[in-house]
Amino acid sequence: HAAVKFRRDREVVLAAVQQDGDALLYAADELKQDREIVLAAVKQNGSALPYASDELKRDREIVLAAVKQNGSALKFAAEELQGDREITLAAVKQNGRTLEYAAAKLKGNKEIVLAAVQYDGLALRYASVQLKRDREIVWAAVKQKGGALQHAAVKFRRDREVVLAAVQQDGDALFYASSELKHDKEFVLAAVQQNASALKYASEKLRRDTKFV
Repeated sequence: HAAVKFRRDREVVLAAVQQDGDALLYAADELKQDREIVLAAVKQNGSALPYASDELKRDREIVLAAVKQNGSALKFAAEELQGDREITLAAVKQNGRTLEYAAAKLKGNKEIVLAAVQYDGLALRYASVQLKRDREIVWAAVKQKGGALQHAAVKFRRDREVVLAAVQQDGDALFYASSELKHDKEFVLAAVQQNASALKYASEKLRRDTKFV
């Protein structure tokens, strides 16, 4: 590590964070309040945001730059910016699961949630109850990650199209299907074609059916 004096040297620290944003961790406190240095750091690596001063975590341009590089940086943004639509949309497009850190009102924003589940279907877990009942959202989620069915409203476990899309993406999603569909040969066959181990989630009657197995 550089001598302590270099941690206070603006030119040295700026050069360091341009190479590795996380080097901001080792900068003197006064330089963690330096807007140019922090902006350079988060542009190189959004995960440097937690090392910025509290004031700069409230700086919209800095937070937007951070989440565009690393969506998870939303976790460290000031609370008011976690409720900023543009910032949150940029974050979930970079990493869908950062929907977890969005303000509650934005977890009910269809555009934001749709972008999140299209990137990672399991982000459905963090959507509002209302959007977990939204067929378009659930469809997009299970097409991306079959296991997202576990986070959808219960009614979708009986929805033939949704469940079929889920098991075609991940056979193990059969686990979350309704009992009726676990007894349906079409669905079980689709699931085991994707993942043979999904057979264990079929109804007992189908598992005992020697003609089927």
